[in-house]
Amino acid sequence: RPCAIRASLLYFVISDLTMIDPMYQFSLDFYFELYNQSIEKSRETKSEDLDERMKNLNNYHTSAVYRNICRSLFEKHKLLFSLQMCVKILQRAAKINNDEYQYFLRGAGLVDKASMPPNPAPEWINVIA
Repeated sequence: RPCAIRASLLYFVISDLTMIDPMYQFSLDFYFELYNQSIEKSRETKSEDLDERMKNLNNYHTSAVYRNICRSLFEKHKLLFSLQMCVKILQRAAKINNDEYQYFLRGAGLVDKASMPPNPAPEWINVIA
């Protein structure tokens, strides 16, 4: 089950790439083939422990997805793809505070001028809005 969760999470990160550029469309068949290759190649790391085998498969598949998808991305979109993969994985593991992440994405937002302290140096700090 953890492998299926990670695989579906990565698939939806890939499918969200179409919001960046419509050219970034990957078929489900491509993803199935990539996942099957990950299963085959992760077997090379022999382990009798099921948890360790699932961890190896997750790690190998995450790396394989990154390598294969980055081949088809423009250079300027690779960092965004990496960030999106990391954030989704960490959100799933509950290691990211969602309020802080939303603040990172959107900024502080609107601030009520009445609740702000007075400008301490109006001669060089210009309040435009």
